This record gives sequence, structure tokens and C-alpha cells, in this order.
Amino acid sequence: MSDKLWGGRFERGPDDTMARLTSSMATDIRLLPYDLRSTRAHARTLVKAGLLDAGDASAIEDACDQILADFESGTLTYSESDEDVHSFVERVLTERIGEPGRRIHAGRSRNDLVATDLRLWARDAATELMAATVTLIEALVEVAEPHVETVMPGYTHLQRAQPVTLAYHLAAHGFALARDGGRLLSARAAADVSVLGAGALATSTLPLDRDVATSELGFPTSFDNAMDAVSDRDFAVDLVYASALCCIHLSRLAEEIVMWTTAEFGFATIDDRWSTGSSMMPQKRNPDMAELIRGRAGVAIGDVPAALGLLKGLPLAYDRDLQEDKEIVFRAFDRALGCLEGMTGLVTALTFDAGAMERAAGEGGTWATDAAEALVARGVPFRDAHHAIGRLIARLEDDPGLPDENELHSFHPGLRSEDIEVSPSSAIVRRVGTGGPSPDAVRAQLAELRSLADRLRPR
Repeated sequence: MSDKLWGGRFERGPDDTMARLTSSMATDIRLLPYDLRSTRAHARTLVKAGLLDAGDASAIEDACDQILADFESGTLTYSESDEDVHSFVERVLTERIGEPGRRIHAGRSRNDLVATDLRLWARDAATELMAATVTLIEALVEVAEPHVETVMPGYTHLQRAQPVTLAYHLAAHGFALARDGGRLLSARAAADVSVLGAGALATSTLPLDRDVATSELGFPTSFDNAMDAVSDRDFAVDLVYASALCCIHLSRLAEEIVMWTTAEFGFATIDDRWSTGSSMMPQKRNPDMAELIRGRAGVAIGDVPAALGLLKGLPLAYDRDLQEDKEIVFRAFDRALGCLEGMTGLVTALTFDAGAMERAAGEGGTWATDAAEALVARGVPFRDAHHAIGRLIARLEDDPGLPDENELHSFHPGLRSEDIEVSPSSAIVRRVGTGGPSPDAVRAQLAELRSLADRLRPR
């Protein structure tokens, strides 16, 4: 007879290859603390149902605490015969306390147990990612605050477009991260549902009060339909997606750091602690952290279709395919957390060259939109103003010398010399609208980012 949890009807255990290929211990041992919490909660459920006495439940709880302590200290490990973390826990419980360990699985399936464990883990994972996101947002604000008047070019199509400030640019990344925090908050809420008590798919004939475990595990609510409960992995996909999109936003910032620290841009340098050199070229200072974040975002994208593809076409309720979900969601979390922590260190290790940025902001006709809008303010239709300034820019590309008043009027009679002699800083100051790059507007944005970060901070 097989000694597996499911082995009652089997005369022999699985083939060695079958056992090796179906074991998930190496992956789901990460759920050990959560499986032990679920086991303690289920023990109390069984006590209320009259299926376990209080003394046995106390022995189970003490044993669960000791199992975790022993595993973390390295004095306990799983064996090759353990199929998954659930069978490992039940085996060790039975070895240590005897009969109560054999009673703990009453009214419980590995189907509702693994879903509960994964929800508990996902809830904590989303919380940890939220905390790391808040830390990065606050770091961006701290870096930005001294630079609300530090001029730099803003870009579209990677071409110089209009003058902005460094603080304004960094704030834009901060707001993207704040949206990531909101998605992580939603992912945490999606995971925050108890499914212990769903059984294999259709609850149990035993008089189990699922509210006991729901309360013990700190879930605000419980499942509506047991069949859905054991097969639902939407919350896991939510976490994978939120992690991937966060990595995308980090990659965009990483790409800019790579560009800003090149000799061609010369906007910033990276502290030695957050850059590397070349094994061959002594002069090199490479932005490896930024490049790795950028690269890992590409891998993060792949986790989203992997999670969705795993779920596609699965008949209700539980299918063994779902064993593979944990590897996807664990690596998505690990990657996103590492990238958030790496970017936090990286942005605080940047030193900016304000002079280089301001010079770049004054080149390439970044005043052109302001000049067109000056004509509009004098009653000229925008399309006419746009064409006039476009012709002027074409002339300056051929001959950079500024035209005199007569030549200027040949492009449009309403043009004035001051329209094309606007400094980047004065252009920025005039953009006083909410959400714009003027110093006062940016200070308001940074204050809002601090407020958003505080609201997203896990409590």
C-alpha cells in the first residue's frame, strides 16, 4: 500500500520517475510557514466541530511552532519521499505527536489547503512589494526636491521637445510607481479571501464552521462557492501582472539612467558602489544595475502569459496543472522586489550635471512651441503660427545666426525678437498649470507623491 496521503486505494507507490516528476517540494517548501498556520487554524475548526479535543489541538499548535523553528534552524528538512509541503507537515506532525497528526486532515483537502497557503503568501508578498514601492517613491521625491528648478530637456520620440526640470521628470516616474502600488493593493485584496473549508471541491459532510479558520487566519471574508474556491488563481495572476507592470516602469527609468550616464548625454554619473567596470577597458563605468533591471523586465513580461496559459482551458475544479502556478508567482515576486530595491539604491547613487542638462535644454529649438503660442496669444490661428515657426526653425538649421527684426517678420509679421530668445528656465516658469513643470506645480506634485506613498504604506 502506498504511504502517500492519497494512497489508500493503491497497492503500490508511484514509479520513481513518476514520484520525481510530480514532487513539488523544492518549490512549495516556501509555503511552509503558511501551511503550518493553516494547520493550526484547521485544528481549531475541528475542535469546534467536536472532532478534536482541545488538548490535541494544543499539541498540534505547539508542534507546528517547533516544526517551523527546527526547519529554519536547519535541524529539520524534508525527505525525498515527501510529495509536497502538505504531506511533509502531516508526516512530521504524526511522527512527533502521534494520533492527533493523523486526525488533522479531517474535512480538509490539499486542494483547499494549497489555495489557502498561496493566498496567505500572496497577501504578504503584495504587502512587501507595496512597501518597497513606497520606499522607491520616497527616494525619487528626495532626489527630486533639490531639483525643482534644475532645467533639462523633455523628450518625445527621444528628440528634444520642450524644457522641463529634473524634478518634474522624476515625479513622472513616481506617479507611475504610485499606480503600481495601487495595483499591488488590489492584488492583496484579491488574495485576502479564506478558502479553507472548501475541501476538494464540494465542502464536507462534517460540521465544520469555516468562520473559525477565516478569523484565525485574519481573512476578512470567505469563499462563496467551493468549486470556484479551489480552482481560483485570479489573485495569483493579479500579483504576477502587477509585478510585471512594475518591472516595466522600472525598466523605463533604468533605460533613461543608462542614457543619462553616457558621455553623449552627460547628464549624470553613478556612484562607484552602484556601477561596475570593464575587465578589459580601464576607463569604463558601466550602469549594470540599470541594465539588469531593464533586462529582467523582459523576463517579467513572460510570466504573465505563462500564468494565463496555465489556467486556460482547465476544467473545474482542481487540476494538477495548478502545481506549476507557484513557481511562476514566486519568481515574479522575487524579481520585482529585487528590481525595486536595486532601483532605490541606484537613484540615490546618481549625481547630476545641472550645467549639461541646461545647455541641452537650450538647444534644438525647444522654444519653438512657446513662440507659436506667443503668436496664438496675439490672435494668430495656431496652424498658421505652427507653419511660421516651422519655417523659422528650418532656416536656423541651415544658418544658426538669429534673424534681425525684418527677417523675423518675413516668417510672420506678428513675431518679436523676444519670442525666440526665451531661456529654458523662463519658459518653464510660465507653465504654471496644474501638472506642469513650473517650480510651484512640481512642488505640489512632489507633495502629492508623498501623500500617495503614505496612503500606500502597508500598516
